[in-house]
Amino acid sequence: HRHSSVEQTDWHHIEEHRFTQRVAAALEHVVRTRDVPALVIVAPPRTLADLRRALHADVKKRIVAEVGKDLTKHPVGEIETHILG
Repeated sequence: HRHSSVEQTDWHHIEEHRFTQRVAAALEHVVRTRDVPALVIVAPPRTLADLRRALHADVKKRIVAEVGKDLTKHPVGEIETHILG
């Protein structure tokens, strides 16, 4: 018998999209309340692209650099080295 090709819902992608929406909203809040002059965005390339679409213009104009890397498993001190290095 043949298997029907039913498209499966990509829950991981949906959750990732929700996450980028929350990050975009949080960044917008920080920019508005603390008058942040510059931002460096570090995220895996796919998340970075999703985030770029979700960010408000006020946030976008403060981005001075984007780093397309997944640094979630690195300690904070090491992340700094990756960004500045």
